[in-house]
Amino acid sequence: MARDQKFAEQVRDDFTKADLTPREKRIADFAVKVTCATKACNPSDIQSLRDVGLSDQDILSLVEIITYYNMSNRLFESLSTVDG
Repeated sequence: MARDQKFAEQVRDDFTKADLTPREKRIADFAVKVTCATKACNPSDIQSLRDVGLSDQDILSLVEIITYYNMSNRLFESLSTVDG
């Protein structure tokens, strides 16, 4: 359990320094790209996910999860500025 806690903290603090598998790193890199530079995403990003073993359904699910969290975070951050 201690290793899981340490790993979670590494990912939280800076995933680029965490002990991720190549697959996990590619997923994390893609999530950052979708979040920070959506228009920069291109077919090679999708292919690189396939190259680490993700199916097209996996990739669709990944995009849905990333965009849902992005939308939710923006919604809640926007509402937190409203006095209630």
